[in-house]
Amino acid sequence: MANIENQAARPQPGCTSELAAAFEHYRAGRVERAAALCGEILDRRPDNREALHLLGVIALGEGQFECGERLGEAHANLGTALRGLGRLEAAEQAFRRAVQLEPDSAAWLTDLASVLAELERPDQALACCRRAIESDPRFARANYGLAVLLGRSGDLEEAVASYRNVLQLDPAHAVAWNALGSALRDLGRIDEAVDAFRRALAINPDFADAYRNLATCRQLTPGGHEIAHLAALAAKPGLPPEERAAAGFALGKAFDDSDRFDEAFGAYEQANRVCRDFCAAAGERFDAEELRRWIDEVIDAANPALFRSVAGWGNPSEVPVFIVGMPRSGTSLVEQIAASHSRVFGAGELTDIDGIADAIEPTFGEHSRAPVRRLADIHVERLRALGGDAERVIDKLPDNVFQLGVIAMLFPAARVIFCRRDPRDICLSCYFQKFRADHLVFAYDLADCANRYLETERLTEHWRRVLPLRMLDLQYEALVGDLEGESRRLIAFLGFDWEPACLDFHRTKRPVRTASAWQVRQPLYHRSVGRWRNYERHLAPLLDALRQSEMPGSPAAGS
Repeated sequence: MANIENQAARPQPGCTSELAAAFEHYRAGRVERAAALCGEILDRRPDNREALHLLGVIALGEGQFECGERLGEAHANLGTALRGLGRLEAAEQAFRRAVQLEPDSAAWLTDLASVLAELERPDQALACCRRAIESDPRFARANYGLAVLLGRSGDLEEAVASYRNVLQLDPAHAVAWNALGSALRDLGRIDEAVDAFRRALAINPDFADAYRNLATCRQLTPGGHEIAHLAALAAKPGLPPEERAAAGFALGKAFDDSDRFDEAFGAYEQANRVCRDFCAAAGERFDAEELRRWIDEVIDAANPALFRSVAGWGNPSEVPVFIVGMPRSGTSLVEQIAASHSRVFGAGELTDIDGIADAIEPTFGEHSRAPVRRLADIHVERLRALGGDAERVIDKLPDNVFQLGVIAMLFPAARVIFCRRDPRDICLSCYFQKFRADHLVFAYDLADCANRYLETERLTEHWRRVLPLRMLDLQYEALVGDLEGESRRLIAFLGFDWEPACLDFHRTKRPVRTASAWQVRQPLYHRSVGRWRNYERHLAPLLDALRQSEMPGSPAAGS
């Protein structure tokens, strides 16, 4: 703990005089007075990181508080402080110590679960939440944490049940109503989802994300009081950036649905600016040059000689199917059509392949056959566990396009479906979509969208030349124009006879956890084809960037 004590022994720039005094008392050995001052600060500011940090250090150094604090609580305070400082591993240890001292504390168990989730250890986090609920079934925060973790794991039915438990304990929990609505929407229960979103808004009329979720269900139309309220929220300076952005995206969607395209673009432009500034402040920027250099390296390394050298290393199962391409290129629609076949399971956007690639890279070389096969076998078993009796299991994470070289080594009998779409529509759709604040940061700038598309397409063309896998191109516009013909081609590529249920994809009951969750529940429509023309006057940065390339599959931007 020496480093922590050294940090705690001096005040940080800008701290209050009261906190500075607490530090001085601590350094002078007057720990009781330092602890008391920290307590007074936290009475007014429960989230004051430095006071929490110092309080935890005092507890650990003294072994107990003479001013009446419990040692378990002190460790939990330290965990909270360390977590706020981004030191997750140290926070985990502090919370574990708090749990050891007070094993029945639902609060500390829930805090530990939250840190474990941030450390991407979901099974351990789930176990902690369940222990917390066993200790105190009425502890709403533990029930909410369990619901969130269940939703992330794909167990949406159980997540819905857990959110309902939270709302029985706390009917005014607007965030839980909004999260319940999102889970219900992903399950295709749209009417119930809309009711949940509206309940969230009845509790908190300024809840911009609930408005955004309503907008994804086409529940907002310009002209009502909701639109005026959204416009005010999008422009409200004191609102957190995430909420202002959510309000802007909801407003843009409402205007777009009503064909008020200039107003829609203005709302989307403002929302994207908020997201772009927020990401830049956090050090998150899209670097087209870095992506270009990385793809150059991949193209140079992933050549036919490499694939010949690793032939036979992986698992020969035909279960894995990968749908790849740019986000918003039709991947959800293609998966929904395929998953409507009785012998196909759509697993959604799995995140396993990046982790497998990271595990392979340090060992890749002359003696790597055994670990590659082991990792491939583990993943195939995971797919079989997800898909049950299905003979094909689809992973539709679009960005697996960057890992197809690894995929070819792991699964030599896998099938790859490249989703194609007019790049102007792809880029516009990305720009109009609110992704997570730290995810797909290229989407918040039209020129960045174009550069991301062009580099992805350049790598795709390389894969078509060198990959020793079965591959299929599906063009979104062709699919919309000839649903049955293109769907039959898709099912034949998967190795199966045709089933008419594939044309009724919008009736298929399965979770869909992407931005297209509402769209794939509707019959196919043509509104998204050539959508960019409605906004052409605003798209100069995008069209100029696309004109610089003559990549195959990139229609001339002036056509």
